[in-house]
Amino acid sequence: GYPGENWVKAMEYFEDCPVVTREVREQFLEGLRVHGEYLMDCRVPFSDKSNWGVLESHGLFAVGAYLMKCRGNASGEGVTDAAAHDTAATDAAAGLARRGEAYAAEAVLRLVRELDIQIMDDGVQWEQSPMYHNEVLRCLLEVLRMAGRQGISLPRSLPEKARAMALADLAWMKPDRTQPLNGDSDRTDLRDVFTPAAWILKDNRLRYAGYDRLDFESVWDFGADAALEYESMRSETPECLFHALEQSGNWCLRSGWGRNADYLHFKCGSLGGGHGHFDKLHVDLSIAGEDVLIDSGRYTYVDGSLRRQLKSSCAHNVPVVDWQEYTQCTGSWDVKGRTAPAGQDWSQKGPYTFLQGTHLGYLPAGMLVNRRIISIGTRIHVIADEFYGMGTHVLSQVFHLNPAGSVEMRENGFLYHGIRAEAVFYRVDPRAGGGGGKMELEETPVSFHYNQLEYAPCVSLWRESTLPCSMLTVAAGYETGSGNPYTVSRVSVTSPVTGRCLKDEEAEAVRIQDGKHSWLVVLNHLETGADGEYIGAEGKYGLGRVMVCDEAESDSRMTVLQW
Repeated sequence: GYPGENWVKAMEYFEDCPVVTREVREQFLEGLRVHGEYLMDCRVPFSDKSNWGVLESHGLFAVGAYLMKCRGNASGEGVTDAAAHDTAATDAAAGLARRGEAYAAEAVLRLVRELDIQIMDDGVQWEQSPMYHNEVLRCLLEVLRMAGRQGISLPRSLPEKARAMALADLAWMKPDRTQPLNGDSDRTDLRDVFTPAAWILKDNRLRYAGYDRLDFESVWDFGADAALEYESMRSETPECLFHALEQSGNWCLRSGWGRNADYLHFKCGSLGGGHGHFDKLHVDLSIAGEDVLIDSGRYTYVDGSLRRQLKSSCAHNVPVVDWQEYTQCTGSWDVKGRTAPAGQDWSQKGPYTFLQGTHLGYLPAGMLVNRRIISIGTRIHVIADEFYGMGTHVLSQVFHLNPAGSVEMRENGFLYHGIRAEAVFYRVDPRAGGGGGKMELEETPVSFHYNQLEYAPCVSLWRESTLPCSMLTVAAGYETGSGNPYTVSRVSVTSPVTGRCLKDEEAEAVRIQDGKHSWLVVLNHLETGADGEYIGAEGKYGLGRVMVCDEAESDSRMTVLQW
């Protein structure tokens, strides 16, 4: 599909050049016709569900739209009057125009079908790779651009899909304006997408996320007048700081829309085909605009140990059991062990955000893994992984960190030292007799751009334990130079009705203090019932399975985030 767009654009850029003779134009038009016929005949079911289909269809539309301009013109735009009055040439041009109309009409039908199949209700392209999401969006925007220039009517669903996809990009955009590195993606600047999208869709929110001025390529595409009009467009800062893209399994929390904002992205969705990675329950984290927890990227499509390693669950910030992969690569694109996500839940009350996800990958081994994240504001995150089942297993939490910083291992966790931000990760060990844990720091591969590889620190927290069991880590960030204000300690969970102290496998609680606040976070690992219903810590009680309160507030009480 791309040759169709690229050939047409090249001719539009240079069609007034003297070297583009009538003969050159005739050969060009014949080449477009041949390519159009090839694309018309190139229909397989794979295209309906793949970004390839949209690429093909947008190329077919580009060819068709250009040939439509041949109507009444022997060789396209700019031919001589003598040529235009040549009857044979005129008939040929009319034939090309009719073929162009057929190409464009068929391309639109295909695009409508493909986008209906591929774009989820939250605007995310199903392949679970922001890069290919944006390949599809860019092609769709190009169709809208060409149709607008030539006055070709399109179904309303096409601009609606484009807007939904662009707003999904806005939701998961990182503070540095790049897309998440999830799936087969690179660290790409999303302003290249937002800028043309804002202009075509006339959306002030997208204008906020785009460049201050039309970028060079967009000026070529839209013209000098568009550049002036784009600068005059009103920029509207988005209001929402939390987005739940539930159908695709993406949740994004941020402190603001500036480059120094905090950002958390949680994933628990479908695999997404060959471009998807085994990243269920993965977390991306930025503090003060700087990446702290990262995705390892893709690096290559050549099947081999590195391709498979970067797609694996252990290349992501996830819980792992017995160091086993719940999905295995059988090639660069194929897998065995397709695993469904489950248990997705979320809530937000005041400064507290709750996220939850589960996957069924370890069910064949008789185990279930559930991740809960409790965010206090945007700089404190309790990451609680619950492991249900029987027997003794090695349980681990894996954290991949930004190679721009360094990692300092400590007795009770580790510290990330960055350029603008630091983050401390507290390992909350079980109470006495529950068995301690171990930590390991190693360098693992990361790729921010295709065919570019470097190594980054990776910390694994793990311990051997009998199930059911949980692992709690508190991640808390602050700006470099401001000093770590946080202390974290485990507290007992009790039932005030019976006076019983609950076991760790039943419920756990942590206290987090920063000098001004003292938060209690309570997690009930079992059902709320019997003497495990009305529970709490340090005299603060409630009926929820996940609860938070700030002890520093007068008349503080538990806020239930999950009943």
